[in-house]
Amino acid sequence: MKRIVCIFCLLVGLSLSDSGAILAQEQRRIPVLIDTDIGDDIDDAFALALALASPELDVRGITTVHGDAYTRAHIVCRWLHALGRKDISVATGAPPRAKPSIQGQLQYGLRPAFRLRPEKQSAVDFLYQLLKAKPGELTLVAIGPLTNIAGLLGKHPDAKGLIKRVVIMGGSVRRGYGGNNESEPEWNVKTDIDAAKAVFASGVPLTVAPLDATAQLKLEPVLRAGILRSNRPLNQELHALYQLWEETDPILFDPLAVTLAFTERFCRMEELCLAVDDKGFTRLVDGKPNARVALATKREEFLKWCAARLSTPGEKYQPHTIPLTNLVKPVAKRKFPDRVHVIEDYETDIERRWWLAGKEETKNVPPGDGRACRGVWTNDFDDRQGNPKAQYTAVIFNPVPGPPMGPKTRLSFRYWLKGTGNLRVQIYSLSNGYHRHLTLTGLPQGAWHEATVDMTMAQRPDGTGGTLADNERIDDIQFYTDADAELLIDDIVLYEAEKAGETRVFPSRPLFTGWFDTGKQGQEWPGAFAIVNKPKPWTWKAAQSVARPGTDENWIRLGLRGERFGGLGPQLRFRYFLDGKEKLTIVLQGKRGPYRKDVELETKKWAEAVVDFSEAFRVGDSVTEIVFSLPRPGELMIDDVLLFEK
Repeated sequence: MKRIVCIFCLLVGLSLSDSGAILAQEQRRIPVLIDTDIGDDIDDAFALALALASPELDVRGITTVHGDAYTRAHIVCRWLHALGRKDISVATGAPPRAKPSIQGQLQYGLRPAFRLRPEKQSAVDFLYQLLKAKPGELTLVAIGPLTNIAGLLGKHPDAKGLIKRVVIMGGSVRRGYGGNNESEPEWNVKTDIDAAKAVFASGVPLTVAPLDATAQLKLEPVLRAGILRSNRPLNQELHALYQLWEETDPILFDPLAVTLAFTERFCRMEELCLAVDDKGFTRLVDGKPNARVALATKREEFLKWCAARLSTPGEKYQPHTIPLTNLVKPVAKRKFPDRVHVIEDYETDIERRWWLAGKEETKNVPPGDGRACRGVWTNDFDDRQGNPKAQYTAVIFNPVPGPPMGPKTRLSFRYWLKGTGNLRVQIYSLSNGYHRHLTLTGLPQGAWHEATVDMTMAQRPDGTGGTLADNERIDDIQFYTDADAELLIDDIVLYEAEKAGETRVFPSRPLFTGWFDTGKQGQEWPGAFAIVNKPKPWTWKAAQSVARPGTDENWIRLGLRGERFGGLGPQLRFRYFLDGKEKLTIVLQGKRGPYRKDVELETKKWAEAVVDFSEAFRVGDSVTEIVFSLPRPGELMIDDVLLFEK
């Protein structure tokens, strides 16, 4: 019995000892605030991953700076949501833009289906609030331009005494980007020179990681692969951002600054007096040292340490594969569609804001095309019945403003697969608030192919919710395949199958589709017209003519939201209701001049017309507007406008 009691006491003692050690470790963690311009170079993402993975650091808040700082904040919010880090708040250095930036990693921040949002406070006020709550305890790690830090010191002068120190990635003392023996203006400093001058002259304790110590820290492919090929959510989100980066081998400028927040073991440090001049050079000046400066780094030792900290050694990497549920077969595309809801051929940037997953591809494209969309890693957008923690290779496109479907909805697309023959097609219902999908298997690989699927066969993963219904509004069109597979998508057409008796062939290339059931005139549907309800018994909406200024005509001027380029010559299909004389003038406005057609149409009923512009149209010209005009008092309503090549 005594022996049992002794063992029990020993275990309790060990437990208390372990708890005490853990508590002591937590108390030793350095509280930091990170200010970043994440979304441009990938080193910010590696730095954030390192900070979140380092037990020495306690990340209390993150702010974003430079350019579209609001979308940068959404990158951080999405990442933290994926990691379940609701304890870390995010604030932005700038308000949202009417048109957010869409390039590269910024796409990651525009994807939906995450619940964390930036604080309502500005980055400056957010930093001040946290510093004031813990005076003298918090270290600021600035790995972007110093705009927010200078703003903090300018708006709240007492913040100088609240900051423990500022760790800066910035400047160039004796060496530049190429390792040459001359200093040069460094990006974070020269982007906001006045801010850098203010921070370096502020008297706040500084630790600086200039180009002298960072410019040679290129992460080799072997070490990079060890970081990116991991099942850990932190690494998977880093991998997703890395894929959206436009280059290959990152230089770990910013991770060194994060490391200096808790250790200087990899660097040769000197106490120096630094100032920033009017051209953005970081100069050595006479005076009392104001910064501890890293002038050299043990390159190989640091890179191996950094890679080891961000890797999961001993773990077998297992890429996610799409579930093989709701298996279907492709269907025939058949004849001319009754209606075209959505077109995306990736040839222009008109709808690029709505490329929610995927990046431009110009090398591997279908014959005759200039661009396609390459799949990138993203979470499953179905956060109810899917697996939102899984990363798949995907192309996702958001057709705005969410068209209503019909009874025979089909989706046609071109695809290129490698590494698997499985492809999931998914669509989001705005009407019902959930996703439906169908899965194709056994698809050919290594070449471009075309497929058409019957979207009315799409179901929720558990089979509930019924099938896609007539008049149901939809959103994101999503293509998923296995994480380590390659996927390219092009020439997306969402449409209603042909009416009975249709004999015309399917258009070889749809260029623009216009319908007015949802969306606003001037925003989604630019031009001069009014959007009105169709008279009963017809449903939904149409575009109605308005007075043409300075003339005795009524007109509909329909903008195409950008240039739509024709090949051999476009044709125009539209449905109309004409109240007035039979004659109507239609003009395709192109850069090389207008293309005009006078047509005679039926009146007093809804009808359909097809007008051929191929004879006059110059090959390669673009169309930016379609104009319908008729003498007053005639009135015109149009719907289901389709510009296409036969």
